[in-house]
Amino acid sequence: MNAAAFRPALSRAAWLAALALLPLAATAADLQVVVTTPDGKPAADVVVALLPLAGGAAPAPRAEPALIIQKDIRFEPYVTAVPLGTRVRFVNRDRFDHHVRSAPGGPLGSIAPAKTFEFRLPAARGGREPSAEMVMDAPGASGVGCHLHGSMRAHIYVNPTPWVAVTDNAGRALLQGAPDGAADLRLWHPDQIVAQDQVRTTVAGNANLEAKLNFTPRRRPPPRIKGEYEQ
Repeated sequence: MNAAAFRPALSRAAWLAALALLPLAATAADLQVVVTTPDGKPAADVVVALLPLAGGAAPAPRAEPALIIQKDIRFEPYVTAVPLGTRVRFVNRDRFDHHVRSAPGGPLGSIAPAKTFEFRLPAARGGREPSAEMVMDAPGASGVGCHLHGSMRAHIYVNPTPWVAVTDNAGRALLQGAPDGAADLRLWHPDQIVAQDQVRTTVAGNANLEAKLNFTPRRRPPPRIKGEYEQ
């Protein structure tokens, strides 16, 4: 066999050998988690966070900030969960000033906020909705309050991995793109007095998982009547 005929065979063999040495691409899945209270009822406003035992990708900054709206003497959403490094934007849609400040969390107000902040947002006027942003660069939970309106409460939970979500009224949360493999599932709710038990699981393809709180959260008051506090 001459050199010209031998060269392509060598190239193909070298290519196959190199391909065999490449690590297998990590697969990802969508994990739907349903959280209930001890008596089996859906638990809303529960943070569901996945922490792979083998580590995982660092949180990628979101293109758009997470929004927390001040409207009708209320923060919406009540619980916001974001990966570390996410920008959060507060927007005032009420026709009067609001204050935004970090506050101790937990039902007894005994948990110091993971991040300290404080600023004021002027009233919404003439179609303008004042806003302010900050980067959530400290993992953990932070309470949010308004110095001007003591009934206003919200919570921000910052997770060190990208896989974090908040349950809806049906107790469901979707963790998209979770890596296959062993992981701990962590639950957090603003009303908890003691930490929730972590759930050890194995992610393998799209799957459903059930988890249960060790307490029953308080019922959140309904929204104010629209326009009741307009000035």
